[in-house]
Amino acid sequence: MAVRRIRNALRFAAVPLLIVFLSVIVACGGTAAEPAAAPAATEAPAAPAQAAATAAPEPTAMPAMADEDSYLHMAVTPLPQDTFFPWLATSSGHLVFRPIWENPTTISPDTGVSTILPQLAREWDVSPDASEYTFYLQEGVQMHFGWGEFTVKDLIFTIDQQMSDPLAGCKGPLKKFMGYDSMTEMIDAGKAEVVDDYTLKMTLAQPQVDVADWWFNILVVPCAAVRSSAQHAEEGDAMFENGPAGTGGFQFVNRELKEYTEYEAVPYDHWRVNPEFKRMRISTTPEDLTRLAMLLTGEANMVDIPKVLHQQAIDEGMEVFESPLPSVGLTIMPFGQYELSQVNWNPETEPWTAPGETGRLVREAMNRAIDREQIINELFKGRGEPMYNTIFHDSLEGWNPRWADEFDERYGFDPERSKQLLDEAGFPGDNGENRFYMEVWQSSLPGLPETIEVAQTVAQSFQDIGIDVKLVEVEFARALDAFRDQHDAHFILPVRQTIRQINANARIYYYTGEVNPETGLPGGGVA
Repeated sequence: MAVRRIRNALRFAAVPLLIVFLSVIVACGGTAAEPAAAPAATEAPAAPAQAAATAAPEPTAMPAMADEDSYLHMAVTPLPQDTFFPWLATSSGHLVFRPIWENPTTISPDTGVSTILPQLAREWDVSPDASEYTFYLQEGVQMHFGWGEFTVKDLIFTIDQQMSDPLAGCKGPLKKFMGYDSMTEMIDAGKAEVVDDYTLKMTLAQPQVDVADWWFNILVVPCAAVRSSAQHAEEGDAMFENGPAGTGGFQFVNRELKEYTEYEAVPYDHWRVNPEFKRMRISTTPEDLTRLAMLLTGEANMVDIPKVLHQQAIDEGMEVFESPLPSVGLTIMPFGQYELSQVNWNPETEPWTAPGETGRLVREAMNRAIDREQIINELFKGRGEPMYNTIFHDSLEGWNPRWADEFDERYGFDPERSKQLLDEAGFPGDNGENRFYMEVWQSSLPGLPETIEVAQTVAQSFQDIGIDVKLVEVEFARALDAFRDQHDAHFILPVRQTIRQINANARIYYYTGEVNPETGLPGGGVA
């Protein structure tokens, strides 16, 4: 059923604190639109290293538009990097690009990351040792604004551009398994081959099991969200301000940084899914109550608001629809564990980063200071579940039930035990006060407006066990700058993350390889 107005869609997150479900609030009697919905799910046959793709399902059009004036307006929390240039934005910063770009692969809304589906890649082959990949691309897919048909050239250009800046998040990990600074260099070296306009073959520098289900997937939007190489050849980087062409169901109309981006449905039958709305706008609005007011007055149809405000929306006739799967995670992340490289690290002033028993005791004390159930029940209104291992859910391969069974014994809420642990670690403070100094940074993120309240709750929890805490409000871009130059050892920050497969988690959280001394970025990991 086509509708002219959806009242609200709320996207949430999680923590070794919490995993949260995607919720949607709409006006009673309406249905939520999904302009970028994936094709119907199909089962992927198993392979020794990775599941190979199935053939692409037949595209299914969404309901016809209600009329030529049908309009969807979303108001969200400000982006962590509001930039025209996609290679400088994280996945959250790519929110405004998602309606216009598509990826080689995607996921199922019913099964999440456990099922990988074709998108711009109709199928792919993986060698048994995961060292060779061949991608077979969709044919006949049109680029916006008449920039021609999508081909291998556009995929190569996209990857090259996403690796073009030393600070780009895709640079290190892609180079690690590709073996080169760009896809073009890989081709020139004979390690990748353009078989034809719709076939790309890659021989990797090292086996990599998740090229299709992670690096080329919508889960890591920046690395392979395809845009037009022909447009860039003519317009250069100005294309990102003028209107970047992609293959999605919506095309770009206008953008004002830190204010809004406008789109319109493509003026032809889309190859995969026709949007239900003729026009769409994504506005960034900092204040939670302002976004709620926009929803209630009809200025916005879909907004991103904390769950503590849900009831006000429901009382005004909104209805909540919730996804069957957890969506994203919220982790309270202690940064600066650089004892291996000794970069910007002082174990006397940042004891949670100390190696050995001292750091372990301090980190256990900090864990036990946090009442996760209170955060879930009060800040997330019960719409979440504890996370027992960072961004790991029991629906994913590799889950160990011991993590849940033993969590309370090892890390459960117990502030008195926290104080004892800090005493044992050598930080008794002044009669149990002012044990050491730390900063808790708070920054809002799209899809997780609760981060501010979570940061405040965690800061109070640490103060209750005698830690001298300063709460610092920052833009997320400042935190990214601190990560990149490794000046982040003195603070803790709630961050939103994507639920990932075990191999991606291991690479991100347990990376111990080389680090670029100029950028502070790992040579092969992500964080």
